[in-house]
Parts: sequence; C-alpha cells; structure tokens
Amino acid sequence: MKLELELIPEGSWGKSLARLLPRPVWDTLRREVYQRFNYTCAICGNIGVRVNCHEVWRFEDRKHLQHLADFQCLCDDCHNIKHWGRTVALVHEGQLPQDYLLTLTRHFCEVNNCTEEDFGLHKVEMGNLWGRRSRHRYTIDFGKFEPERVITAWRKRQDHK
Repeated sequence: MKLELELIPEGSWGKSLARLLPRPVWDTLRREVYQRFNYTCAICGNIGVRVNCHEVWRFEDRKHLQHLADFQCLCDDCHNIKHWGRTVALVHEGQLPQDYLLTLTRHFCEVNNCTEEDFGLHKVEMGNLWGRRSRHRYTIDFGKFEPERVITAWRKRQDHK
C-alpha cells in the first residue's frame, strides 16, 4: 500500500521533532522539506493544496527502538490518515467535521486502489500493532535529526546570513 496508517506507540506521543524544536527551527526544516518535494504530496501526488511535514519513523519492535528516518511532504488528507487515531479524536471532539472520516476513507481507497473493506482490515491490523507496541516503552533515536544537532546547524546557518 502506498498510504498506510502510522500509529505511534502511546508512550511516544508528543515526542516528535516538531514539538521538541523551537518554532523558528522547525519552520525552517519543514519549509526545506516542502521545497525538496516541490510542495507535492509524496504519497498521492496532490499539488496546490496545504501540505504538512510528516516525520517518517522506523521501528525495531524486538529492541523497542523508534528511529526518525526522514521527512515527507504530505497533503492534509494523507497526513490525517497517517495520524488516524489523532484524527478520529479530533472528529469526536468536534474539531473536524463528522463526515471527514468518510472523506479520508475514500481518499485511502483511491490512493491504494482498494475497497472500504480493505481499509477496515488495515485499521484493525494497524490497531493491533499499535496495541502491541504500546505495551512497551520505545527508545527514541532521532539519529542525524537529534534536536540539539538540528538547532546547532540552524544557528550556524543564521550566523552566515
């Protein structure tokens, strides 16, 4: 599948680079990602829509390690599908319209050329994986994107402007 749900283990919620970096540093980084992808969704190819900088995580489940591998430029729909749990919560809180989940379901099916039943099975599969991962505390490895390293590089660039 080109588009999949990415349900982050509960113990890792809020530990994203987007939340750890000062806003000006994150803004610089995300704009660089947008430019690298030419403001085009890396998954569905949408262009001319609002985009988001999505952190791509890789998991080593046996070692309980979570690695920040890269970033993608994603349209709102692909990004909200990736973060399905958060999206469902926002719909239930009234922050997103009730029919938005149907819109996302259709988008998922179109991108993956599959049925709503396939999407239902995928949600169950990913929910089960999330449950298994959430029973453990994952060590987060930011790798080359370690927050202090990113901030230092950003400051050096600012000094040379």
